[in-house]
Amino acid sequence: MKSSYVNTDINYGDILSSIAFTQVPRTVVEIGILDGFSLEKLVQSTPHTTKIMAYDIFDEFNGNSANMEELQNKFKNHPRVEINYGDFYNLDKIIDGNLDIIHIDIANDGNVYKYVVENYMNLLSRKGIIVLEGGSRERDEVDWMKRYEKPPITEYLKNLTLPHKTLGKFPSITMIKNGE
Repeated sequence: MKSSYVNTDINYGDILSSIAFTQVPRTVVEIGILDGFSLEKLVQSTPHTTKIMAYDIFDEFNGNSANMEELQNKFKNHPRVEINYGDFYNLDKIIDGNLDIIHIDIANDGNVYKYVVENYMNLLSRKGIIVLEGGSRERDEVDWMKRYEKPPITEYLKNLTLPHKTLGKFPSITMIKNGE
């Protein structure tokens, strides 16, 4: 299965599962599905009453892209999972708030993190958390970040005043808690 979280320095699947287990979320949003690795971890680690909405731009993404039909088939036995088309830069305007977990694993860079803090934090419940791929120096050194001159995530995080924690070297994962 393709995932940025497989074959890495730490078990990111266990981290996602642990977050979901301890949060006991009512509602989860995942943006960026690829083959469904993290979505599967969220399904396995949340109560059967948890609503999970997953979004991707599928074949519109220039790179490793998700296949909507394959994902819908893979998760067809999980009626609490919705798989839909959705662009990260528009979803914050249409998703209802009070979310317990938002997981974002798209082509994350410093601008994506900035957009998340400015536009997604207000969608969290009081105990909510946003989980993002990336956040380490090693992750900022990936080829496409340099080739396309993307702003480093680490530089953005240096000035972030919200409670946050980055784990792992590559690809790394960053959690940002609701500041309330």
